[in-house]
Order: sequence, then structure tokens, then C-alpha cells
Amino acid sequence: MTETKKMIMDTVIDLFNVKGLKFTMDDISKELHISKKTIYKEFNDKDELFFATVDYGFSAIKQKEAEILADDSLDLVEKIAKLIVCLPDNYKNIDFRRVYQIKEKYPDVYKKVAERIETDWEETDRLLKKAMDQGVIQKFPIPLIKLMVEGAIEKFLGSQDLSKTELSYEEALNSMIDIIMNGLIIKK
Repeated sequence: MTETKKMIMDTVIDLFNVKGLKFTMDDISKELHISKKTIYKEFNDKDELFFATVDYGFSAIKQKEAEILADDSLDLVEKIAKLIVCLPDNYKNIDFRRVYQIKEKYPDVYKKVAERIETDWEETDRLLKKAMDQGVIQKFPIPLIKLMVEGAIEKFLGSQDLSKTELSYEEALNSMIDIIMNGLIIKK
């Protein structure tokens, strides 16, 4: 991936936070001090730009997940919780409460976001099974846990409900995982 592509996608994220979907290619051009022609050399249109930005974001999530998995200072339950609500540091400032706009205006892009949320659970599944086998958390069907988490995240992203609260997306995720994990932890 070219450095120009990365800069454009980072700018898309910044502009999305400020303007929602109302930013234009002109806004990107002005923000980066580059021509629109340069943007169109990298991306054919706004749809392609959004698809690439989704992939870019989920790649960053996978990198953060790898850091969590390698962190020996975290116990099993902490790793599970952090994996489920994993957000890369550079994405913590994104106003995810605006993502519902994508569902309405760019349904194919939203569908891709939903698909990415529903995949790549292998490491989390493995850790959940390990925690259940060790008696650290109660035994529940892993697909049920996965459905609960995915359902909550999709509700956060796919509706305006979260934007009507005082909670940021990160606060909502952390509250969700706290509720789920405290319901799963075996009280001794």
C-alpha cells in the first residue's frame, strides 16, 4: 500500500469524524494539499475509497489483536475481553456513532463492515475454549457468546441509538464487555 493511499484513508477517517459522510473528495484534497487527480489515481471513486478504508481499519485491528495475544502481562480473561473490544490506538478517536450513516447511504460498504465483524474469531474462540476448559469462565456455547457480541456491535454501528447516548463507541464497547465478562466469570 502506498503512503499516499494511507494518508488519504487517514484523512477520510478524520473528515468522517468531523462531517460524517458529508465530506467530499475536494475536502480530502484540501486537507492533504494534493490534487483530486492524485486521489483518483489511488481510488476510482468514493465507494472504492470506503471499501479500502474498511480493509485498512480491520488490518489495524488485526495488528492490535496480535499485540494483545503476545502480551504476557495479561491473564486469559483480560486477553479475551481486550480481543473482543479491540480498537487500534489510532482508531480510538473515530466517532463510530456515525457509522449508521454508511448503512443508509453505502449499504454495500456497511455489509462489508458487518462481514468483517462476523469473521476472524479464531483466536477469541480458542481463548474462550481454553478459559472454559480451565474453569476460569462458565461453559456457554461459544456461538452464543459470539452472537451476543456481534449483535451488540452491529446494533451500536447500525442504528442511531448509540448516538443518542452520552457514551462514546469505546465506552459502549467497554461497558458491553464488562457486562458479558462479569456474567461469565465464575465467582469463587
